[in-house]
Amino acid sequence: MDHHSGWLDVDGIIFDAVGTLIRPTPSVAEAYSAAALRQGVVLSTEETRRRFQIHFASDGIHADRGLLSTDETTEKRRWREIVAGVLPEISNPDRAFDELWDHFGRPESWRAFPDVAPALRALESMGVQVCIGSNFDTRLRSVVQGLPELEGFSESLVISSEIGYKKPHRSFFEAACAHLGLSPDRVACVGDDLENDVEGAVLAGLSGVYLDRSGRGECEFPWVSSLAALVQARYHRA
Repeated sequence: MDHHSGWLDVDGIIFDAVGTLIRPTPSVAEAYSAAALRQGVVLSTEETRRRFQIHFASDGIHADRGLLSTDETTEKRRWREIVAGVLPEISNPDRAFDELWDHFGRPESWRAFPDVAPALRALESMGVQVCIGSNFDTRLRSVVQGLPELEGFSESLVISSEIGYKKPHRSFFEAACAHLGLSPDRVACVGDDLENDVEGAVLAGLSGVYLDRSGRGECEFPWVSSLAALVQARYHRA
């Protein structure tokens, strides 16, 4: 498939979750700073954001099957270490971890982007099969169930900790295609992470579409600035 135009003709789309369909509200940095403050530690959101970016990117934890393998236990251990790394000054890191783990598992801690519901309805009307594929954990199920914009998608989730591998591993994309009942050449993955959502998809035989809400689109892959633009491109192609 020509990955620069073939995605317009696919029968199925895998949407990334965080940063593509939903965003944390308040932000991750604000939530972590609030957890620190509850233990008497004052941290600016900018400093917390900087630390989080470092520790999130330096994740070296994986399950027994090797790099990019995961499971629920691994994910919980990973996030426990991230919290401890971002908030080293606090006296009770276990308390902060428990608070933040619960916080990000609640639907009220997340918001869907405004273009999500209209885009999903439009794609459904075009006969495009859709699923959500995420490097989250099982908490995503309760989040999706509690967001009205994603109503009906709680059974259309492919979650890395449940299948054993996370993006950009080929096995993740194979599982997502199997969930849709489609071959990889008939599926596109849309997301805001070039390495995980786009490059990984292409290497697995899918099409990849980069969602860059900044509108810059500085990449070699097909890209859109919004899900509305994605739907419009698909509609005019049809």
